[in-house]
Amino acid sequence: MKKMDNKTSPRVHAGLVVCLVLLSGCAMFEGLLGGVKVELPQVEFTGAKIDSLSFDGVGFLFDLQIRNPNALGIKLAGFDYDFLIDGTSFLTGNQEKGLEIPARGASTVQIPLSLRYVNLYKTFQSLRDQDESTYQINAGFSFNLPVLGDVRVPVSKAGNFPVLKLPTVNLDALKLTSLGLSGAKLKLGIRLKNPNAFLMILDRFQYQFNINGKRWIAGEATESTQVAEKGESLIEIPISLDFFKIGTSVYQLLKGDQSLNYQFQGSLDLKTSLPLLGQVTLPFDRLGQVELRR
Repeated sequence: MKKMDNKTSPRVHAGLVVCLVLLSGCAMFEGLLGGVKVELPQVEFTGAKIDSLSFDGVGFLFDLQIRNPNALGIKLAGFDYDFLIDGTSFLTGNQEKGLEIPARGASTVQIPLSLRYVNLYKTFQSLRDQDESTYQINAGFSFNLPVLGDVRVPVSKAGNFPVLKLPTVNLDALKLTSLGLSGAKLKLGIRLKNPNAFLMILDRFQYQFNINGKRWIAGEATESTQVAEKGESLIEIPISLDFFKIGTSVYQLLKGDQSLNYQFQGSLDLKTSLPLLGQVTLPFDRLGQVELRR
């Protein structure tokens, strides 16, 4: 019978040493933690709102609360996010944030995002025909935890936001109501169109109207005019011309039948039924040709 060798191989001995060190280290670490179990932090959205709105774009503000259920403080290393429009990724980002969350405590993190409608329309052509769209923000918060190491806690939030479109100002008609040797009277018809699904109120209308490079009228209207959702309103501006001031060549122009080159420019002061939008001032400038109606 073969006699057993009582010597232990160096490889087995090294393995035993490693295990003993690991066990000793774990025991020491548990001793330092007092036997406390380390749990993942909890992250949730506590607020999601539109904090700015204009005909240029929309701004979002997301509030997230991080709760630390552990008996020792933890550190947020940073977070990443992916903002989706109608299910398609549109805006991504990440931020390093050395935030300390105390034991059994909580901290709040904000994610502000701003979108411009012109960029949205370039990416999502279908938005031009929509009154609102859907969004979803997927975020991930990264922590370095005892025992668990580096972890990422995902969180998600979805909602809707309005898609605003600029109102349009167009010249509707130029009518000649009377013509004499010393002057003429006309009516300038302006059509204001509201392509949005909310009410608009025109408070003030500043304008200047030129024909063939010569100013015919300039002024402002302060009478309040409502423009219904998806509707339009016709505004008529009276024009009185004095040929001695403006020039007798205008008399011949009004007697003719050729189209007139015009420029119509100014600004609109508008209020809407959207609380966040408030009052806005929108400039306009139109160029083209108009036929004189009699």
